[in-house]
Amino acid sequence: MMRILLIVLPSVTALFPNATFSQTFFESVNQFLIDNVDEGKIDYQFLKDNPTDLDNLIESISEFYLNGQDQDFKTAFYINAYNLLVIKQVRDNYPVSSPMDIPGFFKVNTYLVAGEELTLDNIEFDKLMGPTKDPRIHFALGCAAKSCPFLYDQAYTPQHLQEQLHFRAQLIIDRPNYVRVNKGKRQVTLNKIFDWYKDQFTTNGTSILSYINQYRFYSVPEEYDISYQEYDWSLNSK
Repeated sequence: MMRILLIVLPSVTALFPNATFSQTFFESVNQFLIDNVDEGKIDYQFLKDNPTDLDNLIESISEFYLNGQDQDFKTAFYINAYNLLVIKQVRDNYPVSSPMDIPGFFKVNTYLVAGEELTLDNIEFDKLMGPTKDPRIHFALGCAAKSCPFLYDQAYTPQHLQEQLHFRAQLIIDRPNYVRVNKGKRQVTLNKIFDWYKDQFTTNGTSILSYINQYRFYSVPEEYDISYQEYDWSLNSK
C-alpha cells in the first residue's frame, strides 16, 4: 500500500514574523490617529490620562526591524515614527504652550527608533530627506505647532505612500494659511517652510512657484512677488 507523506509547512507568520509585526504596526498607527486626531489637532490631556496606546506604539517603534525593506517602506515608517514621537514629547511635557518650550525638542532629545538613538532632526534629515530628496515629506511631518502642516488622521503606508504624499502636497499647498494669494496686489505669501527649505523645493532650476503650481488647482503667476509668513509656534492642540 502506498504511503502518503504529509509535509506540514510552517505558517506565513512563522516564516516571516516581521511581516506580520510590520502590518500590525501600520494598522495600529492608523487606528491611533483615527481615534485621536480631530481636524489635525490632538487632545494631549486625554493622552496624558490614557497613555497606553501611544506607549505601545513607541515601544513598537523602538523594536522595528528595517533590514531588507525598500525605500517607500522605510519612508512610511519614519514619517509615522516622527509624528508619534512629536505627540509623545508634547504629551510627556503637557501642559506647554509650544513645542519650543520643551528643551531639546528637535535637536537633542533622542528616542530608540528601529534600534538607533535618533532625534527628530535625525529622522527628518538623515532618514527621510537624505535618502529620498523628496520635499513633499515636509508636508507629512507634524511638529505640533499651528504653522506646521496639520496632522494627518491616517497612517502613512508603504503600499500607498506616493499617493499619500501627493495628496498631502495638494492639501497643504491649496490652503491659504500655507499659500495665500493676493491677486489685487499680485503677491503670494508662503509658509516659512518654503523659505527654510527653498533649496529642496527648487532643484534643477525650478522656481518655488513652479513647484507649488504642480499641486494647486489655480496656478500662481510666476511674476507675483513672494513673501513669507511669520511662523506661529503656538501649540496646535484641541
